[in-house]
Amino acid sequence: MTTRNAHPDDFAFARLTVTAAALEFGQPDLSLDIEKRGKGAKDSIFVRQVAMYLLQTVFDLSLARTAEVFGRHYSTISHALRVVEESRDDAVFNRKLMKTEDFLSESLTTFRAAA
Repeated sequence: MTTRNAHPDDFAFARLTVTAAALEFGQPDLSLDIEKRGKGAKDSIFVRQVAMYLLQTVFDLSLARTAEVFGRHYSTISHALRVVEESRDDAVFNRKLMKTEDFLSESLTTFRAAA
């Protein structure tokens, strides 16, 4: 799979992706920059992993670029992708993931049309 070059709007795409995933998966206070600590941290970590997955699949960012926008090492992104892929066996999770992916794909289409 080839990925595109870095785009100046990658950080905006990442914020949109985190926000969409956070709303769909019940973590509305989640942010690109700040990880939740303490109670609920496990859930927020998983939603960030979902956002990493979606950023890669919808916006076609490389592992390295995804790691850069999340401030993480590329191996963390690779791990997140595996976690989400393994979670897709759950029908409810998979429907939510596909719903969020569709929303982001439509957003990208709109962005490209306006550019």
